[in-house]
Amino acid sequence: MDWVETSWGPADLDVAHCSTALALLHGPAYGLDFRKRYEAHGGRDLADDPDHLYWRLLDAVHYCPDAAKLAGPWRDLGRDDLTSEVLGERLEAYVEGLLRRYG
Repeated sequence: MDWVETSWGPADLDVAHCSTALALLHGPAYGLDFRKRYEAHGGRDLADDPDHLYWRLLDAVHYCPDAAKLAGPWRDLGRDDLTSEVLGERLEAYVEGLLRRYG
């Protein structure tokens, strides 16, 4: 991870940021399932579902209304499939999935 606060912020926020990126890059299911993979590989304990949802939504909402702002470097690497429409649909499906799972 290369974003600010990884050395002192809550693990839930780091998981949330990874999850949003995975949801946008590969599809909502990848983001929704990241917590399970993180915990299975010995990640730090995360908050209970309602508190964890807070961090996940906080990160995801940061990319509204234009999820494409995250995709610039991915497009530079050849991911031309990551259009604004695709990313918007993925973000919306991801947030809906979060609310179903943790809400």
